[in-house]
Amino acid sequence: MIFKNYKESFKEESDIRRNIDFPKLCTYGIKPLDDSMLAIARNELIVVAAGSGYGKTEAALHISRHNALNGKKVAHYNLEGGSLEVTQRMKWKDMVSAYFAEYSSLGVDLDYRSWMLNKTQEPIFNNLEAAVYNDLQSKIGENLYLYDSQEGLDCDKFCRSLVDLEGLKCDRMLDRTLRRHFKGLVDLDLIVIDHLHYFSLTKDENEIREITEILKTAKTITEEMNIPIILVAHLRKLLRGHGIPDKEDIYGTSNIHKIANTCIIIAPDHENDDLRNGVYPTFFRVAKSRQGLRPNILINCNFNVHTRCYEDQYTLRKCYPDGTLANGEIPYIECPKWYKGRKIEEIKNERNIYG
Repeated sequence: MIFKNYKESFKEESDIRRNIDFPKLCTYGIKPLDDSMLAIARNELIVVAAGSGYGKTEAALHISRHNALNGKKVAHYNLEGGSLEVTQRMKWKDMVSAYFAEYSSLGVDLDYRSWMLNKTQEPIFNNLEAAVYNDLQSKIGENLYLYDSQEGLDCDKFCRSLVDLEGLKCDRMLDRTLRRHFKGLVDLDLIVIDHLHYFSLTKDENEIREITEILKTAKTITEEMNIPIILVAHLRKLLRGHGIPDKEDIYGTSNIHKIANTCIIIAPDHENDDLRNGVYPTFFRVAKSRQGLRPNILINCNFNVHTRCYEDQYTLRKCYPDGTLANGEIPYIECPKWYKGRKIEEIKNERNIYG
């Protein structure tokens, strides 16, 4: 039956919504995104886009690690650097955090490239690596799956990789039969793909058509299997003075933001960089949301190079349709309810701390 009457649809929506176990949903692990969007819906296709070198891979790794640490089963595809790069970057982040928590007085030069190339011989690094492994291997080891193939990834290999995750095999191209093959077979809470533009595209096909097919497959997985997908994407190269990018600035076909449920843009706030202290202010723009978030509201949040994390404190700015910034923060009275609620909680916590 193609149509449902309102009575049937009304009851179905109620049943589905009331069966959502909110604490079991995945989250971003980035406070401003969790404050504004609460969680990641089970049927949500999220595109996270940024320019080259502006934090999209770091954000993807953080989201995967955060959810794995919280008991969620995550499949992470790093199509540009492979599983080894994922492991190195996650390991380094944890080692740096452990260093600043316990050994910062030693004054060791924490240079990622020197460590990655095994140039530095500081004994503390071996101690930190052992400590990180002992702490995390039981917490994250069975929850995070890293795609490890040198053959590249196209749409069909992506589907097959999910089946192989459970030790099963599938010998057919998966399109409309995807529901029958996968339903109940894959026990995942989140899929993170970094990134869309590193999918293998065949030379004899139209690029727009192939990317659209990838997006439609991802959308089918979210809707039919209730596994959310975060799909990282490039932004097109923009002219200086362009302003904060919007969803139309995602590289490639406009079908990317049309098919996605949510589009999050990451952009640098270079004017306020604090290089001396390793602090890089960053804008998050929820450029598309079906939850009513306004695309002209920007979240300004510091990324700390030392801890490799976004800080919990943030402010809100507003931008005009051309992406240029309005002056100053958004006045409190004009802020959305989720931000006001967060500020009220901060005040209560401060009162509890200081009496």
